[in-house]
Amino acid sequence: MTSWCGKYGVLEMGFEVDSSGRSVLSHLHREVPMVVQQALYFDEHLPHLPCIYILSSGGPHLEGDRYRVDIRLGEGAMAQILTGAATIIAPMEHSGAELRQTITLGEGAYLEWLPQAIIPAARSRYTAHTEMVVAPSATLFFSEVVACGRLHSGERFDYRELELRESVFRPNGSAIARAGARIVPEEFSPSERAFMGSFTHFGSIVVVTPPEICSKLLSLLSPNVSEELRMSVASLRGNNGLSLRLLGHSSERILREIRDICSMVRQEVKGAPLQEEFPWR
Repeated sequence: MTSWCGKYGVLEMGFEVDSSGRSVLSHLHREVPMVVQQALYFDEHLPHLPCIYILSSGGPHLEGDRYRVDIRLGEGAMAQILTGAATIIAPMEHSGAELRQTITLGEGAYLEWLPQAIIPAARSRYTAHTEMVVAPSATLFFSEVVACGRLHSGERFDYRELELRESVFRPNGSAIARAGARIVPEEFSPSERAFMGSFTHFGSIVVVTPPEICSKLLSLLSPNVSEELRMSVASLRGNNGLSLRLLGHSSERILREIRDICSMVRQEVKGAPLQEEFPWR
């Protein structure tokens, strides 16, 4: 694959607990086009929880773009991270766009990762690799949603390649889980019955949490098989978390389900529900 020069965006964020017990964004380094909005403390159920929106001033991901994101939470820190809009992967001719993420949680830390959907345009190539390092007493809620393309433009699995990889480790290097998918529609159509069938969007959730919380969540969650939504539920190695896969007909429907599950996780870990979604979403 021919290389192609593009944007190189960098984002580093570190969270710590201050003397008042509030979790704060104690370290921030960013390079254009990455933008981070000021931390917001609007959740009445968890007033010490910072909500952070990540934006990009560079528009869609273009050919040759390389992004690196590093998120670290210290002992006992918590945060909710969202994206301000969907991630659009623009049409390409020679190369692709790439995202590499590292998420590290110290003991007792808590993170909700709730981005908007990834929308790969026709002829695009996109790779996203995420490595998560989670201490045994911490909880991580990580989610992704991917659309089949720009449906308003008549695109449906017209991208060239999409690769999503996730790996979860303990701080000592032991592996908890590895998962991923590489989709090349020209080789195998996602519309095949064995994969997505008539569904146009898929989502994934990885929850890493102590075994006692995992067992409670497993008792509350069950697979969903309906015309509107399909969902599978599986436990991670050693009962250290959950892996969920979702299929739907719109990103809005899957994102709504993800928020409901995130609220369930937060209730078990923090004793509080997820705040209501903003009306402009």
